[in-house]
Amino acid sequence: MADDRDIREVRLEAADEEAEWIRRTQRGDRAAFGLLVERYQRRIFALVFRLVRRRDEVEDLAQDIFVKAFQGIATYSFQSSFLAWLSRIAVNHCYDFLRRQAMARVRYFWQMTQEGQRALEARLEGLNVDALTAEEKLALGDLVDKLMSRASAEDRMILALKELDGRSIEEIAQLLSLKESTVKVRLHRARKRMLEDWKRWQRSR
Repeated sequence: MADDRDIREVRLEAADEEAEWIRRTQRGDRAAFGLLVERYQRRIFALVFRLVRRRDEVEDLAQDIFVKAFQGIATYSFQSSFLAWLSRIAVNHCYDFLRRQAMARVRYFWQMTQEGQRALEARLEGLNVDALTAEEKLALGDLVDKLMSRASAEDRMILALKELDGRSIEEIAQLLSLKESTVKVRLHRARKRMLEDWKRWQRSR
């Protein structure tokens, strides 16, 4: 019981500390915002990577997200957690980025060059999902990256938040400002389109 009480007290102290940092930032204190960045930087970096799947873009995107957060923090009303508020900014920024990139990318897996198809097929040859080796897991991860990178921005956001970031339907609905029923429908359709994309590539071999 004493340990539980100590943990609760620590959490309350951390929450009070964070609330003070936020209020100071809302008054223009950049040093206080730096403390918020330090606390949440790793989580935002991880979220951005799961959404865009491009390590070379993560740092710049995360920096833009924190700039947006600083510029808009006056609107933060303490109705949700600061991390939830910050995550919504991150999701919206990454969604805009993916939409801008869509026209410059090969959009679907089956549209890869023949060389790319053969190379991926060779890496996946003999995969046994029930008994994957470390090397096979890397190959499977590579396939996921390729499929995700060619999905539409809308599908990618839903799939990344659910399948890669492990968010619940309720959390995704809050992040994307959608009804839970809408998230379920979009998730079902995104999964179906990705499966069709994979099958189309198999038939084209």
